[in-house]
Amino acid sequence: MKNQFIYTATIAEKEYKASFNLEKVIRSFTNENGSVIVILDDFNERVTQQPDIDLKTNKMKGYKNVRETVQSEIVLSKEDGARFYQSTEYRS
Repeated sequence: MKNQFIYTATIAEKEYKASFNLEKVIRSFTNENGSVIVILDDFNERVTQQPDIDLKTNKMKGYKNVRETVQSEIVLSKEDGARFYQSTEYRS
């Protein structure tokens, strides 16, 4: 698959190989420390439960379901970020 970018993901201090589809990238941003945030066009809906607070009494009545639209945000290391920019740079 030539449209996949393979990178190292660190989760709970363990390293894993991961990938994402380069055609789904809508934005990237380099942080001060050199890591790169990549935002993907893969919107989906997530339902979470949040406390339902009565505004008059400021007491919790229970929980309510809240729908959120989210998208993937991948943080690449400085090294993977440099490879990402090198592989996606437009050359005329």
